[in-house]
Amino acid sequence: MRKILLIGPANSGKSAIFNILSGANRKVANYNGITVDTATAGLISNARHEEKLAVVDLPGIYSLVPSSIDEAVTVSTLIGRNNQVTEFHDIVCVVDCARLDSSLSLALAVKELFGGKIKIIFNKYDLDVTKNYDFDKIGEHIGVPYIKFSTMRDSGATLENFLRENSSSEILLPTNKIKLSNESTEYNPFNVSFEEDQFVELQNEVSALSQIEKYQRKARDLKASYAIGKNKSLIQLSNKIDHFVLHPFLGGVIFLAIFYLIFHSIYTWAGPAMDLIDGGVGAFGEYVAAILPQGMLNSFIVDGIIAGVGGVVIFLPQIMILFFLLSLLEQSGYISRASIITDKAMSYFGLNGKAFLPYLSGFACSVPAIMATRTISDKKERLATLMTIPLITCSARLPVYILLIGTFVPEKTVFGIFNSQALAFFFLYFLGSIVALIIAKIFRLTLYKGSTTSFIIELPLYQMPTLKPAFKAMIFKGRVFLKKAGTIILGLSMVIWFLSTFPKPAEELLIGKSEAESAAISLEYSTIGQFGKLIEPVIKPLGYNWKMGVGITVAMGARELFVSTLGTIYALGDVDEESTTLRERLRAEIDPETNKPVFNTAVAWSLLIFFAFAMQCISTLGIVRRETDGWGHVFLMFGYMTVLAYGGAFITYHLLV
Repeated sequence: MRKILLIGPANSGKSAIFNILSGANRKVANYNGITVDTATAGLISNARHEEKLAVVDLPGIYSLVPSSIDEAVTVSTLIGRNNQVTEFHDIVCVVDCARLDSSLSLALAVKELFGGKIKIIFNKYDLDVTKNYDFDKIGEHIGVPYIKFSTMRDSGATLENFLRENSSSEILLPTNKIKLSNESTEYNPFNVSFEEDQFVELQNEVSALSQIEKYQRKARDLKASYAIGKNKSLIQLSNKIDHFVLHPFLGGVIFLAIFYLIFHSIYTWAGPAMDLIDGGVGAFGEYVAAILPQGMLNSFIVDGIIAGVGGVVIFLPQIMILFFLLSLLEQSGYISRASIITDKAMSYFGLNGKAFLPYLSGFACSVPAIMATRTISDKKERLATLMTIPLITCSARLPVYILLIGTFVPEKTVFGIFNSQALAFFFLYFLGSIVALIIAKIFRLTLYKGSTTSFIIELPLYQMPTLKPAFKAMIFKGRVFLKKAGTIILGLSMVIWFLSTFPKPAEELLIGKSEAESAAISLEYSTIGQFGKLIEPVIKPLGYNWKMGVGITVAMGARELFVSTLGTIYALGDVDEESTTLRERLRAEIDPETNKPVFNTAVAWSLLIFFAFAMQCISTLGIVRRETDGWGHVFLMFGYMTVLAYGGAFITYHLLV
């Protein structure tokens, strides 16, 4: 299979083109730093052709001088030092027509390195701001095959034909000699650059910048030679918007308002759909219980599978709405502005605005967010960011937050305009973020001492978000969530049911007991019950009973498992026909010792604080092990987050009880 490399500056449209050609769902956004590793996929049309082509999406670069880990991945690939992509047959440079200087300078450098054996895609040629230039003449002047393409309007078939008509059967290699230092693929900034007929080792920053300037000067000359107009309407509009968005005071207000509105929308828009699914799951469980004969199979399906999986599936609307809104925000170009707004604040914590993008990715999932720290060139800043990303509220926490807030925080209007549940939700997101910054500051003063580096970012022009990518992102995240519910959560629900059912208590223990008392005794006698009783002394100071302790323990694998575990445990231990949903069962549970509700405001907020700070994701620990190349940071992360979670939950409970 012939491989085609896609390279270009960050935010040039590489990943969008990759998705169009391959049908993949590589994350796309209107800000830098999304692609931090290679991705390879075959073309959609391969089934119709004998010749099979694959495209490789590489991290964005601005020159052949790598200044961060992600940029060095691309340079290493070009010079044959990437073990993931050992050979390739074509290079396609994606030129962002809205930012010709940086895009053309890179294309010219790569063309010179490979002796002209490259191709060019002029992306975004249809924007108002790009109508100033004749791209046909620019392409002819460069002297390589080219195509004008718009990811927003043009079809993938046109692009596929261009690639197939100009494909090469030979493995592509640099036509010039290569000289590298041993550390060149370790991403030391300004380590290597291409000059004339070889890569040369650069000893200082000044010589590196002179190499970059060489191609930037060529790009500016080429751009000026084929300018045909001065239409600056889009630039002027972006500047007018930035006057408010980047204002020292108004910018912060707008930033907070935007993210509060997102959280508010999660509750107001998703509420009806969530209630519908919640009621449907309860009704379906009742229906299945009615048609199946009473016994072990009935309990397994109703109390194990339906209660466990159904308890998590009801949160699907919130997750889909969150990613739909974030996709619109990413497309607009606002995220780059947000990183500038937060740069000054982050400098107080020993970081810079570049850390904002990994933190933002952490709202979705810590794993890609930790990988996104590769864009941070300073090693100590990168480690401080990486070690605190799991404190950012990820989507796996959503089911827990929504369950507890929706059940125990009364819905009312605060100050006449704010929804109380949305405020609670916003507070937890804000709390995770501010604590992450505080811990990062502690790291920067102790383990990762060093001065804060400067932050420079190229602002994309504002653009009107389109619904298609937003719906695609929403559906993709929904499918991932349902797949997890149908595999991991389903399997675990079966295991939890089994452990909550066996062994059975002796019959004499149930003589003379009511149905409710028998169910409670059977649950406590089971393997789960015995384990819960074993750990109960450790968690009792937090206000938790053994059932919550089991849920927290199981959630060490993945946070949303807490909800499915409680769903199964409470379904088995509750025979009240009026309590058909997990929320109702949580509200109805009474502590036999105090004759008061087990769950109250103090317990609910103690749990929320615990989940806000606890490290409960095996995948995250795995990626930390890979990114830091050792176990030390893994143990440090798990240790400090566990202490933080326990201490925070303890203080919260005793303040509110």
